[in-house]
Amino acid sequence: MAVLEEFMKQIDFTSLPFEQALRHFISKLRLPGEAQKIDKLMEAFAERYCECNPGAISDTQDTIYVLAFSVIILQTDLHNPQIKLHRKMDLESFVQNNRGIDNGNDLDRSLLEAIYEGVKKEPIISGRDHLDFLESIDKSIVGKKLSLMDPWRMLMMSTQLQEIVNKNEKAPFDKHVRHVFLFNDLLLVTKQMSTRGKATTKNAKERVIATCSFQYRQHFTVYSFKAESFATQHHPFGIRIVDSYDDNSVLLELSAYNEDDRSAFLNELAEVTWVYRALENDRIGTLGVSDKIGQSTLSLHSFNSDSDAGRRHTHTLGRRFFKSNIFKSGHKREALSPSSSLFYTQGIGSADIVDSES
Repeated sequence: MAVLEEFMKQIDFTSLPFEQALRHFISKLRLPGEAQKIDKLMEAFAERYCECNPGAISDTQDTIYVLAFSVIILQTDLHNPQIKLHRKMDLESFVQNNRGIDNGNDLDRSLLEAIYEGVKKEPIISGRDHLDFLESIDKSIVGKKLSLMDPWRMLMMSTQLQEIVNKNEKAPFDKHVRHVFLFNDLLLVTKQMSTRGKATTKNAKERVIATCSFQYRQHFTVYSFKAESFATQHHPFGIRIVDSYDDNSVLLELSAYNEDDRSAFLNELAEVTWVYRALENDRIGTLGVSDKIGQSTLSLHSFNSDSDAGRRHTHTLGRRFFKSNIFKSGHKREALSPSSSLFYTQGIGSADIVDSES
C-alpha cells in the first residue's frame, strides 16, 4: 500500500474531467483481473481525485469511488466480445446503476451520459507491461521450447545471424539464418519460419511481426557460456559461443553480416553478462563481483585463425545498467482472459518484437 500511495502522489488530476482522469490513471498501470485488487485501486484513485478536485463532482470520496468502479464494469460490459450485443449495458441501465450514489442523491445525468458515450466510443486501455512484450514473443515461437513468461525477464536485443555449419565454405546469404533473442538472463536461438502480415506499430524499435513464427532451436543461460569473436577466410565476422567452464567446448558458432552487427551483439551481451553476475553476487550477499568476474570490466577475445597463437584484445565496457529493473521484481502478472477478468482490455496483445534489422 505504501508503494501505491507514493505512486498516486506522482499523478496530478487537477482540472481533469472524471472520465479523462480515470483513463489517465489506468493507462499508467496494468489493471489486475480480480475485483478485490481493482477495489483498492479505485479507492486510491477516488482519494487522489478528490484531493486534486475538491467538490468537483461530489463532496464525498465514496461517491467518486463508486462511480469509478461502475465505469470499470461498464468498460467490461461494452467491450468484452464474449458478451452478446443484446445483453450489453445501455445508457438507462448505467444511469440506474448509479442512482443515489451521492449520499442518497443522484449525480447530474449529463455527466453520466457523457461518461457512457465516451466509454462506448473509445475503450479504456490499460497500460502495457514488459510481460505483454514477452508474451507476444513467446506465442510467436513454435516447437519444443522453454516458457519466456517470467516476471524478471526482459528482451535486450533481437538480431539476425547465420549459423556456421561448415567453416570451410561460405553459406549463401539466406541460408542457415537464425533469429537470435538476447534477454537479460538467456540467449535464445530460433529460425524464422513464415511471415503472414504487415506491421501495425509506428515504433521503429518494436516492429510487429504478429504474423511471424519462429522455430525454437536452442537456448543458453547467460552464466553458462562465453562469447568470442573470430575471423576466417569465409567467416570474417564470426561469433563463437563456448562453455563458461570449458573453453574447448564450443556450443555454437555464428556469423554476423558485418562488423557493426557483430560489435553490437557482443557489446550488448557483455553488458548483460556483467549486470547478471553483479546482481547474482548481490543476491547471495557478496560485497562485490570481483570474486566471480574479476575487475569491473569484461574481456571480449578476438582470435585470428591465421595466427598460431591468435590475437587477444581486451575491451573495457562501461557499466551501463538496464533501462529498467523490472526483471528484479518478484511480482507476478494476473491472468486477464475475457472470461475470468472483471476488466477487459481491447487492443492489447499483438505480437510486437524488436526489429530484426539491426
